[in-house]
Amino acid sequence: MKLRQITGDQLCAAVPDALRKSLVTDGRYGGRDASTPAATDQEKRASCSWSNSKMTLSDGRIGYRKLSVSVQARNSETQGAAEYAKSQFDRDKEAHERRVNVKDGNRTDGRTSGSAFGELKSLDHGDASYLQTSIGHSGMSADVFVLQGPWLIKVGYGGDNRTGTKYPTGDEVREAADKVSAAIVAEMAKDGGAAKPTGPCAVLTVKQVESAFFPSAQGPSVGGADGRIKQTSCSWTVKEEVEHKPGEKFTSRGGTLTIHVVDWGGGSTGSTFQFDRDAKKYDRYRAQGGIGNQITHTTYEPRKELTGLGEKAFAVISATTRPDKPEQPATQEVLVKVLSGDRTIELVFRGTTSGGGLVAGPGYQEPAFEPTAAQSAVTELAKTFLAGLK
Repeated sequence: MKLRQITGDQLCAAVPDALRKSLVTDGRYGGRDASTPAATDQEKRASCSWSNSKMTLSDGRIGYRKLSVSVQARNSETQGAAEYAKSQFDRDKEAHERRVNVKDGNRTDGRTSGSAFGELKSLDHGDASYLQTSIGHSGMSADVFVLQGPWLIKVGYGGDNRTGTKYPTGDEVREAADKVSAAIVAEMAKDGGAAKPTGPCAVLTVKQVESAFFPSAQGPSVGGADGRIKQTSCSWTVKEEVEHKPGEKFTSRGGTLTIHVVDWGGGSTGSTFQFDRDAKKYDRYRAQGGIGNQITHTTYEPRKELTGLGEKAFAVISATTRPDKPEQPATQEVLVKVLSGDRTIELVFRGTTSGGGLVAGPGYQEPAFEPTAAQSAVTELAKTFLAGLK
């Protein structure tokens, strides 16, 4: 089944603004997160959430509230998307039924602490849907689960109160989750059309990433937070395709390119302060022989100042090993950090840049990380990215 395109921003926009603000208000302690993992022909996923940790409620109380929405669909090797969604929905529903430990307002598990889950309540959204209310570490919440064609939809709403009664009412969270679910179901019934990344993640094209490294690249996956400090993350998977016959052993060079943009704003703890603090951090890590524990240990090469990128920039190359598995090769990466106005931009490539191919082929080499090549590729992409960033 051909799956429509969907992004986290589209999900956010599907919830009417007036409805959303009645559930989670904007403010100093509020923010929005939107995420769009890299889409393929086989799988589409997206999510959006809003939260406010010190929200003024209608009766003057102060409370924490969070609203979250996620959708996913996939074609598996043995099932079409609609069939896969139906079987997953049924499995999830059985699991949610098993965790019910509150009936008629009383706990049935004999415990006086721990999360409490209410009975499932059928709804009329999509092809099938139900709601479950719970009380746990995050307060009172209601989750709605919807099966709609190939899509699995989840909407959650809830929180707790800082003043007055400890929790919002069950009716309050259930009604809110139900209303938002109706809006999301209506959005997912539409033809999605072409969904393209916006903002910083739209600056680089897949071809530009491939040109800096090698074919083929997929992405970007997109994540963002619109709180007091705005952040955007974009990542591309870069992996060389190796032509091979069934049964032939091969390896591929490649890795992940990630770009993280932070809008710090002005003030004494703004972008310049954050940039300089990170520079000192990597110098300190280098001087103390790296950081880590018994599971992982990361060492750092000397930090290199870069010119021609923003107001200031530096590059750091690191290697991460597993002390408990000394036979495993180190995972290496290059980080380029740039100060540009009120922003810091961080570009990281982790993976390998050379080798790979048919293991039995002439001159075969294991995939390896070449520091000079990796830093050159990331630096060139940094220049392109900064030139297109608005």
